[in-house]
Amino acid sequence: MSEAKAHKVKDIFVEGSIDPAYIATSIAKHTTRTDIGAHEIFLGQVRADTIDGRTTKAIEYTAYRGMALEQMTMIREEAFVRWPTLTCLHVHHSLGVISAGELCFMVFASAPHRQQAREAVAWVVDRIKSELPIFGKEMNADGGHVWKENR
Repeated sequence: MSEAKAHKVKDIFVEGSIDPAYIATSIAKHTTRTDIGAHEIFLGQVRADTIDGRTTKAIEYTAYRGMALEQMTMIREEAFVRWPTLTCLHVHHSLGVISAGELCFMVFASAPHRQQAREAVAWVVDRIKSELPIFGKEMNADGGHVWKENR
């Protein structure tokens, strides 16, 4: 039985929105890896939801950074154990005010085959949404706000 490779704590947080050009650059950096046959990417974008007549214009994200990074490291480690053929797993989440239409969350995995990459990304997204202490304050066009709840 082989030992699982320990991964270092990686800071997943970025100030502001995630630039689509950064995503393209991330993909391009992997073209030198000839052991990769599939990339799977999840992108979260702020929606301009209208609830009870109030439209969301932005979400202000905050987090308990240390706790979130510790938990993310455990999720990452478990992902590499569950899908040992993963070649990489990148996670980025915005902090600060992100306007409707902007990207705020990215999970990117690569593997030799699509099924492993696809399963890993879905699993990581669900774990992050349910377990990481990341909070979103939905800011409404009328100046009010509502704390976001993950469903």
